[in-house]
Amino acid sequence: MKDKPDPRHNLPKRRLTETRRIETPDGHTIHLSVGYDPNEDGRPREVFYSAGFKSGSALEFQIQDACVLISILLQHGHRPDAIAKSLARTARPDGAIAYASITGLIADELVKAQLSSA
Repeated sequence: MKDKPDPRHNLPKRRLTETRRIETPDGHTIHLSVGYDPNEDGRPREVFYSAGFKSGSALEFQIQDACVLISILLQHGHRPDAIAKSLARTARPDGAIAYASITGLIADELVKAQLSSA
């Protein structure tokens, strides 16, 4: 028997949105808009790509799609930290561990957003 996903959490039409800036390891700056749920202690429930890569580029579309998928997970009850810990990481030249993709960086930024709203 298949498990049914949690029902989608519908957000109110008006909600707090914050634009956040992240740096990629290769020096790009990405701007994200994080939407918070005012009914659940300001928990992040959606993320949108705002700017950072050439408009119409394949990378821009990949980031937009990653944001949609992460938003769907958030709206079905997944927490940012659970999403982030499931994504690939790699060792940097300085020995530190970092997310291996921009999707991981976005998820990590949502973890930070959740911590700052608590």
